[in-house]
Amino acid sequence: MVSIALITCNPYDLPEDVPSCIKNLVKKKEPLEVWQYTFDGEIVYLMVPDCCDQYSTLYSADCDRICAPSGGFTGKGDGQCSDFFLQAKDQILLWKKE
Repeated sequence: MVSIALITCNPYDLPEDVPSCIKNLVKKKEPLEVWQYTFDGEIVYLMVPDCCDQYSTLYSADCDRICAPSGGFTGKGDGQCSDFFLQAKDQILLWKKE
């Protein structure tokens, strides 16, 4: 089941509990979508790019890059967390570019 928390074009309209560094990354990177998941017991944020052959990048709540579970030329990411979509839970769409 997918939850939708908020869809907006303003990165500062993300829910209050989203870390400010994630909000800043949204403003800087201008992704197509931002998703929140629980992965390995932690809250993580997946930024889906708005164009072709780019990685969807997964960040920790501290804005440390974890991996790229999808995207790129192969669509399979960087290979560092190939089990992400099998293991991730609690998927919530936080933000979507208009």
